[in-house]
Amino acid sequence: MDRRALEWHDGAGDGLLLLAHATGFCKELWRPVVSSLRDQGVAAPALAWDARGHGRGSALELPASWWTLGRDLVELIGDLDRAGRLPESVVGVGHSMGGTVLVLAEFLRPGTFTGLVLVEPVLIPPPFVRNPEFSLAQGAARRRSVFGSREELIETYLSKPLFQRWHPEAFRAYVDHGFREVPEGVALRCRREVEADVFAAGSECGAFARLDELTTPVRLVVTDRAGELGPPLALLPEALPNVTTTYMAGQNHLVPMERPDLVASEIADALKTFS
Repeated sequence: MDRRALEWHDGAGDGLLLLAHATGFCKELWRPVVSSLRDQGVAAPALAWDARGHGRGSALELPASWWTLGRDLVELIGDLDRAGRLPESVVGVGHSMGGTVLVLAEFLRPGTFTGLVLVEPVLIPPPFVRNPEFSLAQGAARRRSVFGSREELIETYLSKPLFQRWHPEAFRAYVDHGFREVPEGVALRCRREVEADVFAAGSECGAFARLDELTTPVRLVVTDRAGELGPPLALLPEALPNVTTTYMAGQNHLVPMERPDLVASEIADALKTFS
């Protein structure tokens, strides 16, 4: 994997946190969570990476398959192992699509993770088909791709309630790293057609049918404002064989960007139970 798609957070200890972002976003959005972890006394080194088609990741061939992203993660883990940088204890932390990618990697390479912290993972029950009518896919397909300047981008996004709720460091990370310079100004690194296709492919991977294979301990984090993900998320505490569930009242699906301190607290608490 291209080194530009990786971001290491130095730390202390024998374990490693692998951080997987959500659809449409990028690895740098984990920075406020890692900062909060450090504030809470968690010193474990962490590695965040950009999925294909996102951030500085390689191109994603369409139509997308989430299994491709799972295989990429297995390849990354193999690279770490060969380089002598893979410790015995590896905890995966994933948000939305990122949580699902971690699960797929565990299916492909059983025993990879000591534990998983899954923040509203996209684990959809059957039918396992592409869904281009999914509202998030439709919204992504209409997303504005180019802004005349970063100043215009910031002004436009901060006029929206969605981004007004974001932690300032998360918003800055997205503005700085989720967009690239183009002759017209700045453009999304995750192209809208890629984001829409990834959203549409979410239920197709069929991971829900194999959750009984996931014996590694899981900390599941669910909010009460998960939108269309609410019904499938409600099934997961029964579908996952070794799960502890936390319900975050008053929070949204984008809680890692809005309240990185709360997500860090869940990671810190889960690490105590995984060890």
